Amino acid sequence: MKIAMFVYPLLLAMTASAHAQSDDAARKQLQQAATGPTFRIGYSEFRLVPDSVVSRTQAKKTADAREVRVGAYAVQSKAAKTGAVAKTAAPKTKLAAAMSDDGRPVVVTSTLEVYHSNVAVLQDAARVSGGTLVYSSKAGGNGRIEFDSVAAAMAAIPKIQALAGVKEVSPEIIQGEDQMN
Repeated sequence: MKIAMFVYPLLLAMTASAHAQSDDAARKQLQQAATGPTFRIGYSEFRLVPDSVVSRTQAKKTADAREVRVGAYAVQSKAAKTGAVAKTAAPKTKLAAAMSDDGRPVVVTSTLEVYHSNVAVLQDAARVSGGTLVYSSKAGGNGRIEFDSVAAAMAAIPKIQALAGVKEVSPEIIQGEDQMN
């Protein structure tokens, strides 16, 4: 019994240490695979992980050692499996991963947040960029434009920023406690 009291905490510490090392490895793999376009939100810069696979997870599901949890999503780089790094995002994905300049993973959606000085500019922005206006607020000075994919949303950012009356454009991101498993 006395031996078990000493051995059990030791085993727990060793398991936690091994788990933390796999967490760092998953984050490093994502950081290395972050070779896509960059975008800014406030003072933070983000870089897309073009070959990322983002999937919704159940809270009780045990995650793979090669994936990082961002809120309710599991993020994994295909490069972790194949070793090859992609340069462009998959054409039809609605969700993609990105890494912030401080190493935090986030999930990027195919929706752009547009801040404006005139609500009429949102309809022009949707028309010019090929997206669909899904939300508009005159009082809030913002709106959202949905696209078929993250790649289409990223390609539309310069077009929308060029319109008079647009203050800022950025992809909608999902942040969460990045629990790496």
